[in-house]
Amino acid sequence: MHETPLIQICRRIIELCKRSGIKKYSSKYSNKLYDNYQFMVLLCLKQKTGVGYDAFIDEELIELPHIVEFLQLKSIPHPDAINKFANRIKQSVLELVLLQTTARTGIKKLFLGQDGTGFKARKASSYYTFRVEYVQRTNKKRKRGRPKTKRKRKKYLYVQIMVELRTQMPLGVLITRTPGGDAKKFAPVAKKVMKLGKSVKIVCLDKGYDDEKVHEFIREVMEALSIIPARNKDVPIHRTSGKYRKQMKRRYSRKKYFMRNKNETVNSVVKRRWGDSTLAMNWRNQNKEVLFRLIFYAARRFTSILFLLQAIKIIPPLKRKEESKFIGGGFLES
Repeated sequence: MHETPLIQICRRIIELCKRSGIKKYSSKYSNKLYDNYQFMVLLCLKQKTGVGYDAFIDEELIELPHIVEFLQLKSIPHPDAINKFANRIKQSVLELVLLQTTARTGIKKLFLGQDGTGFKARKASSYYTFRVEYVQRTNKKRKRGRPKTKRKRKKYLYVQIMVELRTQMPLGVLITRTPGGDAKKFAPVAKKVMKLGKSVKIVCLDKGYDDEKVHEFIREVMEALSIIPARNKDVPIHRTSGKYRKQMKRRYSRKKYFMRNKNETVNSVVKRRWGDSTLAMNWRNQNKEVLFRLIFYAARRFTSILFLLQAIKIIPPLKRKEESKFIGGGFLES
């Protein structure tokens, strides 16, 4: 069977699941009609198509017979089967899968960056929502007294994504529902990435993370170089608080700092290619949809880098006997 790019992406997703410790079957009493790897691939492909469970099975999966053959599906699963697996799998397990995205890249020291972005909790258009709310307000009987001036805040998913800047691979995620300062959200994501066990060389952040505590966490806990431009350029150095913030005002490498733009590239590609809204109704599945989207992006990014390096003959292509085995070495130098 000829391996299309989509099959290579599916193979990479299965590899990440195995590396993260996901078992093939959830229980020894499973009916073994479908395994967890098949469900993971199908849920990632569902994020690619951007449709619901019924439309994905009835309209999209039927148009992908080569994927059905690769996954060795004896029958097409029911939409409820995929939905139940999405409800059953934990968010922490998906974060472990995302943490393995730098596997087989040869990266020994990480160049990290973090940036926040927003996802809509609903896919309905803003104009449609405005018209519905307007009709509801006009038809509603007004109460006596002064009307409320407080405007209802729209629900958004505030996603903090930590990325390995050289490969543009997402590693850690923090999803919240309330807006807040970016500086407070750095340490929780960094602690997740530190579980990978690899040393960190540089962390590049924008001015939203300008805080002495963030510098101290990066330099003392992560033992890495922090590059965070200080706010308020007009304030002189002697009036700037913090030892590391004063260093940033004196001098820092702009060439290394501009690598942070790749973090915004990851956010932009994910939202432009597969949408900036979610279809799930509850907050748990909304978080999982974002994670499935990032896992699919990481697998796609890996295959594109692998294709590029094979095209310029940096590494030899896999032989037929080695297709199902992992490569021991990497293709990027640290």
